[in-house]
Amino acid sequence: MHPSNAMRLVADPPRRLAKFVYRAAVGPPVADPVRAWRGTARDGLDVLRMLHVGDCGVRRMETSHDLYGPPGYPLVAAERLLRDGVGIEFSHYFAVSFERLPDVEALREHTRLSGDPDMVLVQVGSAYTRRILLPDPRRVHQLRDDVGRRVGRLVFAFYKVLRPCLRLFGRHSAKYAGAEQLEAFVDRTQREWPDARVVLVAPFRRSPGYATGEPIAARIEADLRALAASRPGVSVFDANDDLGRDPALRCVTGYNLNGLGCELVGMKLAGWILAHQVYEAVSGLWS
Repeated sequence: MHPSNAMRLVADPPRRLAKFVYRAAVGPPVADPVRAWRGTARDGLDVLRMLHVGDCGVRRMETSHDLYGPPGYPLVAAERLLRDGVGIEFSHYFAVSFERLPDVEALREHTRLSGDPDMVLVQVGSAYTRRILLPDPRRVHQLRDDVGRRVGRLVFAFYKVLRPCLRLFGRHSAKYAGAEQLEAFVDRTQREWPDARVVLVAPFRRSPGYATGEPIAARIEADLRALAASRPGVSVFDANDDLGRDPALRCVTGYNLNGLGCELVGMKLAGWILAHQVYEAVSGLWS
């Protein structure tokens, strides 16, 4: 027997036992409802093909952070637009920072739309204002989300202890070095889909904000507006005046929106789409 096979035979039973104990403690794996959601488009409706490229802000989170949370404000917008005869086709590509925005080949590989997107929502930037105590690779994210999902509303009591520690000892999870990578992504996107409206979503302000993060958030917002001003077909969608700093609109992290927050932002986005007649891009018409 090859030595590597012998080692696998020794290691597999403890690994299976560890997985069994872990799942017994935190519950079974969950499916990704954002990946599964294709939108509201159907026969007889005008169609808006929406591609969302961005972070977990696209999801609704009622209590703890959850990378498998259901669709948030885009779902609210889609349901509102049905009243005006507009159906949305939806696809999401996860990217957590400007430096991790994909190339066009990766977007095309992962995008599930019936044609080229009419609207590309780019929602990236919250990582630069987030504070952490420990490194947060994928397995740490999974542990946090699985435990948070298990404990439910008890997570609010835990955050009363965690938040002061983050203020005193935390560090930002990513360093903001400017919007050059975002600019390059927008340029790639417009070359590939020149008829698509690119909408830069201003990151939701944190509640409460961190003193070290507020200047970064302001700089990001200024960079988004400067980018939109310099490119035709690029806009900024900013719901922060509507959200304010109300914790009742967010989950325990103070960033991700709960159902109330998603309702507010989704209705605003639907109004923005109707005002700009973005869905008419299918016919090549722009307001």
